[in-house]
Amino acid sequence: MSKIWVGYSESLGFRDLIITYIDPYFGPVEGDDDEPVGLLELEFGASRNGPGSFEVYEKTPENENQFCFDHVLAWFPFEEVPLGLRTINWSKTKTVFFIMNDKEPKRATDGRVWITDVMNVKFEWE
Repeated sequence: MSKIWVGYSESLGFRDLIITYIDPYFGPVEGDDDEPVGLLELEFGASRNGPGSFEVYEKTPENENQFCFDHVLAWFPFEEVPLGLRTINWSKTKTVFFIMNDKEPKRATDGRVWITDVMNVKFEWE
């Protein structure tokens, strides 16, 4: 079993969410000699992550009419259901993501990203 955080953003697209919040190579740094740190780690208390430890799904013009709870749930590589995603406003949601993590979030939102669920899941990667 792996612990993951599931969340969403109403304002950030795929690329902006990754480089600002998730991917530590492009994230902000705390000091001159520090490694870059994504905002999920810096502000939310996430553990260090790397390639393959997250997925981000974005609403696009092609999938705009289908971008909903059931559509995104079908993309997830695990069977557990993140119940918090049922409560979001899908008409406003731009991206949904999950990230493997071994910690509890220090906060649920910073106004741009929301963590809806912290779950223990069994992955079924193809």
